[in-house]
Amino acid sequence: MSSPDARSARIRVPASTANLGSAFDAVGLALELFLTVEVSALEAGPSRLEFRGQDASAVPHDSSNLIWRTMEEVAARHERTLPPFALRVENEIPIARGLGSSATARLAAAAAADFLCVLGLGTEGLLEIASAAEGHPDNVAPALLGGLVASISSRPILWTKIDFPSGWTIVAVTPDFELETRRARAVLPAEVPHGDAVYNVQRAAFLMAQLARGDRVGVREAMRDRLHQPYRSPLVPGLEEILALDGFEGLIGVALSGAGPTVVALADRGAEEIGGALREAFARCGVRSEARLLRADNRGLVRASPRQEERP
Repeated sequence: MSSPDARSARIRVPASTANLGSAFDAVGLALELFLTVEVSALEAGPSRLEFRGQDASAVPHDSSNLIWRTMEEVAARHERTLPPFALRVENEIPIARGLGSSATARLAAAAAADFLCVLGLGTEGLLEIASAAEGHPDNVAPALLGGLVASISSRPILWTKIDFPSGWTIVAVTPDFELETRRARAVLPAEVPHGDAVYNVQRAAFLMAQLARGDRVGVREAMRDRLHQPYRSPLVPGLEEILALDGFEGLIGVALSGAGPTVVALADRGAEEIGGALREAFARCGVRSEARLLRADNRGLVRASPRQEERP
């Protein structure tokens, strides 16, 4: 007979912010804001899903839910059928707001399917599956691995991780509207001027070097961007003003989080004041928003049982 430990697992996956301005589609940072999925194998069906927390009313609670659908897709990809199961989801991450909610959901689902069907996916398997579903690894990789992760969409996916400076706060301010990644990508041009590409390459390289050193000098300039933020500004009221925010000694840099509409500021002091300034910028455009003061998560996806926690 299976022990209780063998029949259930608790999977916790962090949110993430991608791009950090200049490192478009290349860099992401895991945040201490989590999606937690408790999955249990049942003796008999039907399978069921309970979803609580942030935006619970905005998502389906049946087999059309992204987590459930992805679990079935992962099992089918490995020529397996999911056994009857119960899912209990606790969500802290705003959905469709630029904090990697879909990447987090797909990772949790792949890990749940791996657990139920004993697929033996491991870290690289989870990374490949979730990145293929997302179309890129920039949110998936930090959510899986934790920390600040630079990745390349190659086969296999290449990645490198560093721990984010522990004394820095990520001020995430989320306006009260959704922005689908598909729409935010649709406004990007197929080609950009050579000078703009060089501008971003210089800044992305400098940004990663400074973050690896934990050195704030020049980070504000290194987070400036010409590849995506100027084109997405019309979709996010107040973004131009926010990107030009100045006058705060603790402000290290500011950027659109992923495809938006959340914006993030890096700070080593005065985080509450900076968050208030970002909220005021949205308010001047008639947009309500919520500020979260977060730390980087350096653990990534963790699967836990009643007896232990383990990496994938």
